[in-house]
Amino acid sequence: MDVNAPRQNILFRCPDILLKHQIDLILIQLSVLMHCSALAAASKTVDCLKLVHSLHAIFLIAGDNNMPIIYQVNRERDGTSFATRKVEAKQKGLVIFTLIVSFQKEELGFEHQAAIMPAVPPPEQLLNMEEIRERRLTDPRFPMQYRNSAAKKKFVPWPIEMRFCQDSGSQHKPSLYYWFRARGKLSDDPALHRCVVAYASDLLYSGVSLNPHRERGLKTYSLSLDHSMWFHKPVKADDWLLYVIDSPSAHGGRGFVTGRMFNRQGELVVSLTQEALIRRAKTPGQTPRPKL
Repeated sequence: MDVNAPRQNILFRCPDILLKHQIDLILIQLSVLMHCSALAAASKTVDCLKLVHSLHAIFLIAGDNNMPIIYQVNRERDGTSFATRKVEAKQKGLVIFTLIVSFQKEELGFEHQAAIMPAVPPPEQLLNMEEIRERRLTDPRFPMQYRNSAAKKKFVPWPIEMRFCQDSGSQHKPSLYYWFRARGKLSDDPALHRCVVAYASDLLYSGVSLNPHRERGLKTYSLSLDHSMWFHKPVKADDWLLYVIDSPSAHGGRGFVTGRMFNRQGELVVSLTQEALIRRAKTPGQTPRPKL
């Protein structure tokens, strides 16, 4: 790739971590892949000494899981300390997503941290998703029909390991705390670690705004409207990170969530916000239309 070119067109390619674990892409919301893939594309066009410190994504129209995505990276600015990129994701010639990314060279400066990591059990004391599934399959409190149906479904492990800090009694609270990390060991490339964290950040994020409204038989769907991240400190995606998600508001068909990620030393490494379209699912036969 010619890093001096004013524009770069980059064909969509799944992150290696997804290919390694052969995750079924149909099961993953397209928006999750888009912002981390767009970040990876932008990172390839900047000086390796500059790392992403903030990104702001806007999802314009619904994409198609079955079609490739073209990522066009526009060089907005290349300064001594900072660089800015604008990425447009396109399908069928239409822009379906835009991402503004700012990169910065590491420098020394003032420091403080007011955020305090919640007191939660360490990940070693918590169950992972596979263990939770196995317990539910043998738990007599769940109907036999549910357990038989769940046992017949093929279970594909996610490329991100998660361990939840809250029990099922907390599922209606507008918050979610869990530890996560990438499965396997990643290289030492700090840009890769930030791309993986960006991918992991949106797997369950917007759904937290639906927690207070969940009830038996209720079917919903959600679409990301925008997603912002700020990387405060170096982050290792293959070490345990605590993800603290809260939803302070939902109104007008939109759910708002905030997030904080802490490393095991209690350092705040990432802050996030997102707004998503949240609605009751359409009746059978109706397909949700693009939101714009």
